This record gives sequence, C-alpha cells and structure tokens, in this order.
Amino acid sequence: MRERLVRVAGGMMKSLSRTAYLCVANDVKQGSSRCLSSVAEPKQSNLRQVFRTSEDDPRAHTLDHVGLFYKIPETEVNSMFKGCIHPWHLRLMNTFNEHCLMVRKPSVEVNGYLKNMNFNHPVPKFVYYGRRGAGKVCSLLHTMHFCARNDWIMVHVPWAGQWVRGWNKEVAESTHKPGRFDLPMDAAEWLSHFRIQNQNKLKDLKTTSEYIWTKREKADVGTPLDEIINFGLNRFKFSSDCVGVLLKELRLQAAEKGFKVLVAINSVNSFFVPWSKENTLKNSEKKQVLPHEVSLVHNFKKMLSPTWNNGAVVCTVNEGSNDQSLREDYTPQYLLGQEGFEWFDPFVPILVPEYSSTEALSCLSYYIDRNWIQNEHGRTEEGMKEIMFVSNRNPFNLYKVCSSL
Repeated sequence: MRERLVRVAGGMMKSLSRTAYLCVANDVKQGSSRCLSSVAEPKQSNLRQVFRTSEDDPRAHTLDHVGLFYKIPETEVNSMFKGCIHPWHLRLMNTFNEHCLMVRKPSVEVNGYLKNMNFNHPVPKFVYYGRRGAGKVCSLLHTMHFCARNDWIMVHVPWAGQWVRGWNKEVAESTHKPGRFDLPMDAAEWLSHFRIQNQNKLKDLKTTSEYIWTKREKADVGTPLDEIINFGLNRFKFSSDCVGVLLKELRLQAAEKGFKVLVAINSVNSFFVPWSKENTLKNSEKKQVLPHEVSLVHNFKKMLSPTWNNGAVVCTVNEGSNDQSLREDYTPQYLLGQEGFEWFDPFVPILVPEYSSTEALSCLSYYIDRNWIQNEHGRTEEGMKEIMFVSNRNPFNLYKVCSSL
C-alpha cells in the first residue's frame, strides 16, 4: 500500500514538473516577465483588448491609433507638459509610474487640419467642447504635443478661470493703461510657465520696438525676448506689461521669422463671462473687476483676433468656468456668450464625446494592467460592463468609479 502511494505521488510530481516547464517555456516564448505563482490567476475577461500603441510620436497618430494609450517621455513631462496636466490626472499618472495619454478622434482631427493648413491666412481657431469630464483638456494636450514636436512656440494658459477669480490675490492699477488692472503674481507665474515650455526656442528672437518701463529703465530695439522675461520675473510690477510685449512680438514676428505659434487656452470662456460669486476679483476699492479690465485677459484676447498669421488657436470651453446659472448647456455659443462668440467667429467647433465602447474597454484594460482595479469582479466581463454602465462611459466618472474598486 505504501509503495503504491509513493508511485502515485511520484507520478503527480512529474506531471506538475512538466506543467511548470511548459508554463515557463510559454512565458519565455512570449517574452513575458510574469513570475510563477502557486495561486491560480483569476479568469480574464473576454472583453480585454490591446490598449497601448508603441507609436509615441503624435505626428504619426492616425485614426488607427484612436483608443490606444501612448507614452510621453519624462523629459517632455517636465518641460512642455509642466503645469499643463490636471492635478488629479498627474497623481494618477505618478501612481501608474508612467505618463500616458489616450489618442482620441477629436485631437487626431485637429492635428490633421494643422498638418495641412495654409498658414498665410489669418490664424484658424478651433474650440474643443463637450460634457464635463469628457476629455477636452487631454485632447488639447495631444494637440499641444503634436505642435511641440513640430517646433511650434507654445502660448498656453493652463486655466483661464484663475485670472478672473479673487482668492485674496494682489490686484494693482495698470502701469500702462488707466482703468485696467494688473495681476503681478499671475503674470510672473505665466512668464515662468512660458519659458519652461519654450526652452531653446527664443534665443534668436529680439524686440522690434522700444519699450519704456520708467524714466530710467527701458528695453531698446533688439533686446532679446529672454531679457524681457527676466525683467518681468525680477520686477513683478511690470510683469503684466512684459506679457503684453512678449505676445505682441510673437504676433509681429511669426510670419517674418517663419516660426509657428500655437495659442492653447483652457476654459477660454472665462475671458468673456463675469464671475459673480464671493471670490470674484476685486480692486483696492472692493469693486468687482470684470474680465475685460484685466491686463492679462486683454493681451491674450489679442492673440484670438484674426490680425496675424503663421499660427493657430486651439481652446476649450468649460461649464465649470461659468456661474451656476450659466451651465445649462455645454456648446460654445452658450458658454462663450454673445461677446465671446462674436470675438471667436469664425471658428471650428470640435465635439469631444464620452468614450466609445472601444475606448472605454481600452481604458479599463489599461487600469487592470496597472492594477488600478483590484476587485476581482471588476476584472470580469460582467464587471467591466457594469462599470461602463454606471459611469456612462464618461472618462472622469470612469476614473472615479474605478478608484474605489
């Protein structure tokens, strides 16, 4: 009896050894880095699919790449994308230990337009719009990445609503125009942001006019734009004026010098719709400062005008930048108001919809790959369908639902 048990046990050990050998051989053959485990893996969903592309250059992205994630190099995250990614999205990327964006159809469409555009005409204007959390900012980032790889100069505003909110910030009378108000800290912050995004792109650009700051200080013709930025960062009092000079020179020299400029503004409707809540922007007399009275807004609205060429304007409109009473619709005409709509006209509205079924499955597959979804039911076919139903395939809602699994 004892010898029989030994023979049975020996046969089982050989069978297990052969199974382990076949598993290892299969993993090596497929280039897998998985380790053998004594715990059986859960049954994978049949809905799992390819979610990543090896094509990391946005200039090469086509409709074939829609729904796939591509990786952004760390050097670009710390330069071109610095300050651009929403804090919650950046935390998620850091958790995943990589920085990836999904290729969406709206941004592929806009990038295709920019690739074939005749830039001798006045600047074309595109406006991403859609429901909250649909991915308008990510589409804008994809377009910015496309232009940066083509050596465009970036004129980017991470969130325009910041310039019309109070939050106990310093508001000073304009040193250039009576009746206008400067935001010294915000202007200096933007100058720093502009410099980081456009490293090594401004070294050959110089002023074409003389700019007088005070009776003793001025910028002569031929002053490098880097010196204008330095002056604004060292003398906060003149930071808003330096932003105006910088934008003016970019408009004037874009066609002459042959470089292209991308104006990318998130929540551009903030430039045209007053914010009337308690944290509204106020001057020293405690009176509300309207958007058109802010120097930064005034200067950036000039970048939206059709008076220059060899560039493009790509913006987003966001419901959250309007008062609660002005959030009934998400279309550009409604969110921009009459003034903003007339200022932008003509422009091309680009709808950013919620995820398609393919995009939602790709996102869930990516979350599972990064172990963001640890609930076993959430990894099954039925669980993935439930997540898509509960979130309505809205990208931000999908993230919130999965963060609790």
